[in-house]
Amino acid sequence: MIFFCSFYLYPQGQFKIGSNNYIQIGYTGYKALTFGQSTSTPNNGSFAIEHCLSCSPNGLNIWKPWPTAGAANYLLFIRDNGNVGIGNSGDQSIKLNVSGSVRATSFLTFSDERFKENMLPLGKEMEKIGAISVYSYTYRPFAAPARDSLSVNVKKENVPYAFDGDIHFGVKAKDIMEIYPELVKKDENGFYSVNYIEFIPILISVVQEQNEKIRTLEKIISELKDN
Repeated sequence: MIFFCSFYLYPQGQFKIGSNNYIQIGYTGYKALTFGQSTSTPNNGSFAIEHCLSCSPNGLNIWKPWPTAGAANYLLFIRDNGNVGIGNSGDQSIKLNVSGSVRATSFLTFSDERFKENMLPLGKEMEKIGAISVYSYTYRPFAAPARDSLSVNVKKENVPYAFDGDIHFGVKAKDIMEIYPELVKKDENGFYSVNYIEFIPILISVVQEQNEKIRTLEKIISELKDN
């Protein structure tokens, strides 16, 4: 039956099991499992699955070979170490790396004290938080500066991430590194990310500090009125 399918359907370029053990669906010239038919230039097939040995890193790649071939078309990439990239080829130290928005009903972080040690209360955080500048911004079309400098001379195809054109609000990673270096992480390409979620406990500490000051001022005002 395999021989029959290979022999009969190959002339139409729909299905082939080649002598090199590759399976092609929709295109016979590209050594991957491809689905659909789009065009023969640059690659046929609307979707493709391959274990990409020529990629850096290696991994299972689900991508769109048409209309433009290349790494810019990553849909889902599972690295050999199990790390996953959606819209990119993932990262060595990040379990799930997503280019785009993520929607969920909730995000949970392990917080059971039985998992924790070296627990220390936060100090006075108000002054630190007050020193942080906050911005509105949009991402550059080519997504990020070069990994070896802060220049902006980067071609889109050389950047492993994709960003939207929406307005966002945030901070500069280098500013946070000076105050809370624990909240900044550098990926394998030299780009920095900020852990905004762990700002929440710091902000709780700031609110508690403000409340303490407010209560002190209220007490002083009350004593002044009584006098």
